[in-house]
Amino acid sequence: MIIINAKRWFARTYGNTYHSVSVIADGKLIGSVPFAYGYGEQYLQTAHTILMNAGIYARTGEHYKNGADKDYCDFLDDMRNNREKFYVTVSDVRRKKDL
Repeated sequence: MIIINAKRWFARTYGNTYHSVSVIADGKLIGSVPFAYGYGEQYLQTAHTILMNAGIYARTGEHYKNGADKDYCDFLDDMRNNREKFYVTVSDVRRKKDL
């Protein structure tokens, strides 16, 4: 079981979105990023990096002809095809300090 907990914060001053993410695999915290730029579902890419750094997902460095990262696409496919393996939560927070 892989648990991804994320929070997003929109900085109105500059119009940027930031996120924090923590990843738990098999009941153990394997990594977290307290503050990173990225809107939408960018937190999933940050979680994927954490999972690669922990050796849970392979880092091949391969890309498709259109430039898409094959490792990340494989991760997203795994999430879609093995829903029981993942639990993902994301919440939008009002203040930076709530990340």
